Amino acid sequence: MTDQTETPPATLEAATLRGALPDAGLVLLGTLHGPSHARALLRVRGAVHTVEVGTDLGSATVAAIGEGVVILARAGRSERLSLPAS
Repeated sequence: MTDQTETPPATLEAATLRGALPDAGLVLLGTLHGPSHARALLRVRGAVHTVEVGTDLGSATVAAIGEGVVILARAGRSERLSLPAS
């Protein structure tokens, strides 16, 4: 069985509206958890991508995926991405 993070309604709506989400290079849209691994849906510079642990995002690598959160490793530091506030 797969557990899917509930994406806030405002995030779902904003994901399809130009300029509605933060203009950051990376925006977390949702997470998906299964028995063997997890995936996340990210908007990367305007394009939507499905990523998993180990995915290279240029200067960062996906280090962990949790419920509604992605941890990136970048230059020896951790960076946390969370779902945009509703």
